[in-house]
Amino acid sequence: MHIYINLKVVIVSVTFMVMINTTFGNFSETQILQKIFGEFGNEYEYTENDIFRKKNPPQCPICARKMVHNGFNRYTKKGMGRIKIGKYICKPCNENLEEDRSVWEQLKTLFIDLLGDLYQMLRLNHVAYDVISRLMRLIFPQSKSTIFREFNRAMENTEIPPLENVLIVHYDEQFPKKGRTQKYRLTLLDANTKRPVADELFDKKDPETIKQFLVANLDTSKPIFIITDFYSSYPPVLKEVFGDNLIHQYCLFHLNKLVVNDFPRHTSIAQELLKYRLLNIFYNREKEIEMLRKLELEEFEIIQDENAYKSWIKIAKKVFYNYVHELELARRRNKENLEINSLEKAEEHFTELMDEIDSFDENIQYRLKMIKKHWMNVTAFHYFEGAPATNNAIENFYSTSLKTHRKKQFRTERGILYQMKLAAMKRAGMFEGIKPTLLELFGLFRPFAIS
Repeated sequence: MHIYINLKVVIVSVTFMVMINTTFGNFSETQILQKIFGEFGNEYEYTENDIFRKKNPPQCPICARKMVHNGFNRYTKKGMGRIKIGKYICKPCNENLEEDRSVWEQLKTLFIDLLGDLYQMLRLNHVAYDVISRLMRLIFPQSKSTIFREFNRAMENTEIPPLENVLIVHYDEQFPKKGRTQKYRLTLLDANTKRPVADELFDKKDPETIKQFLVANLDTSKPIFIITDFYSSYPPVLKEVFGDNLIHQYCLFHLNKLVVNDFPRHTSIAQELLKYRLLNIFYNREKEIEMLRKLELEEFEIIQDENAYKSWIKIAKKVFYNYVHELELARRRNKENLEINSLEKAEEHFTELMDEIDSFDENIQYRLKMIKKHWMNVTAFHYFEGAPATNNAIENFYSTSLKTHRKKQFRTERGILYQMKLAAMKRAGMFEGIKPTLLELFGLFRPFAIS
């Protein structure tokens, strides 16, 4: 004969906080329970039947008589667990009350917010919703539509910390598409933090739109240093908005692109030398110029022989471009940027070219006259410590937020805006720092697992 004894052992853990009435079934979860209910005083208890309530029922809010315990309500988080929240009833007046369940809501919010953070990180790296859903099957199964909904909720609830004391900004534009509809992205980037001051989407890009965008996002009563490209409508708009508070720097990188485009695709060594002399106004290209001068002497001797020149120029250009590439690689190895000339040296190189201007082609003369006209706009950075000479920072921001091959893939305007916002969040450091892991949060739900 076998005799089975059903022995129920109740272990009472009393602390200065909640009284945890544990059994053999949940004894191992005591520390987790105390952590979860720790914000409540010792007038509360977690019973051996897993009910969270006050040990002594409260007074009735209507008749002020003492209420009595009246069972519980269950609250469930699908796939995670459920909790029993105690109820009270006043028998004389039949008033019903339920205990505070904020601790359960906070626990769910922690978990949902962490999933939202995970979805944001994956979307920042352009992972499709369908792929996220398949990935979540290995962690916590979620449908594609649920992930889409929770990602949108997380994005709408995320606030990016604002920037203060912005004195130097980059301004530029990008042209993404919503399906087949052309959109215009206007961006102001803080030169100090490399974070966007404003990054918005518009249906058009006329001077009035630019003006309203600037007025809405910058303090027009304070001095401002703005770096832009050479788009012709910028100077009058900026002058109208900021007046005498404006210091306008043209991007030297864009200027160099204009210079390169002034020359034919297949240049002679003499043309290549002139090109690098123009590039040498603001950047140190002395080594390239030195090599080109030597090649120019060889070109002068061989150019009369057309057949020999065709073979020679191909080899000479290849040797030169390999040399330029080696210089670039050396700078990368040393983590150096191309050296910017001092203001004095830039003036010296520019003066030398202006002395020879009549001997140049018409388009080169035009470019030199344009530089002369806007000399203060291409050298303003020399007068302000820390001011950049190019708009490379905002170009980099564009390439990492909406890459060229992705600008046309969004079907909705919200998709574009969310991708822009994710990039701003990354620049603000919102994806960094220590956060609880999913494993840790799964552990907090362990005492409430449905058996």
